[in-house]
Amino acid sequence: MRDLLPLKTKNVIQNRWLLFSLRMVLGAVFIVAAVAKIQDIAKFVSTVVSYGILPVSLAHLYGNVIPWVELFIGCALILGVLVRFAAALLAPLVISFIIAGSSALQHTIGVNCGCFGTFLALSHPVSLILDGLILIAAFILLLNSSGEFLSIVQLLDRLRLNNLTDENKPLTKYVLPAFIRVSCVGLVMVLAAALGIGMHEISKPAQQVVETMNLPTPISGQVDNALLQHKPVLIEVYADGCGLCEAAAPVISSLEEEFTNEVMFIPIDYYTNPAAVSDIGVMGTPTVLVIVSKNSKGQYNVVGRFQSFLNKTSLESYLE
Repeated sequence: MRDLLPLKTKNVIQNRWLLFSLRMVLGAVFIVAAVAKIQDIAKFVSTVVSYGILPVSLAHLYGNVIPWVELFIGCALILGVLVRFAAALLAPLVISFIIAGSSALQHTIGVNCGCFGTFLALSHPVSLILDGLILIAAFILLLNSSGEFLSIVQLLDRLRLNNLTDENKPLTKYVLPAFIRVSCVGLVMVLAAALGIGMHEISKPAQQVVETMNLPTPISGQVDNALLQHKPVLIEVYADGCGLCEAAAPVISSLEEEFTNEVMFIPIDYYTNPAAVSDIGVMGTPTVLVIVSKNSKGQYNVVGRFQSFLNKTSLESYLE
């Protein structure tokens, strides 16, 4: 294929500094995208399911595997190890992104592609343009065998680690260098994932407790079970015939759909559970309480109390 290209074009796409730049840019993009997804992989899986392209079981498999494939590609490109193999993985991966983005545009699925998790919100048109550029860069790397410029491979040569091989022993001639290179990629993957997750946990804003309370049974049992699973709890007090409750219902339904596996939702009828409503200090409907933990006295820590008008954005900030 390269022989069919004009000489000037071949000289450009074979330029080692261009190949190095493509490696660094693509590697950085895919490491950031992968770590952003790994920080909240359940949310990325939910995003994949929401596209509605794959059966649910395959969507879960795709959502759990893709971030690690992206991390491998990013680390391999940055290190300059298995560059053409990484580029070969990139092509079908990006094509799957293009298919998903095109489908989302046709069916108006959300406004955010989910490409970078919660780190960066990209619209579907912008993500499709980025995917096209990445695909072109991947093919340039795939067409060239000189992607090891300024790579870990050159460093190993300088350290003479590649000279540990014995030309007369295929095991040490082929397997040992491959093992050393893949080990380098694996080590950087682990470090990148650990660093990204650690920074995410550190940067999480501490939620301020607005009040503490005791809960009656059986509500306390439900809340305790959720907290043991590290899930926040959203208690919704509603009443039949309440106009504001009917207006708030789509907000709560949307949250339940989005956080179905991550948050415990407990609805309480204002009229059929008057004792429970009184115990938690609810005077009107609708009222939503967000509980995230218990204190040393066994009381429940409430980080949010919302009454009358319920705003989805505000509630989401307490649930994420």
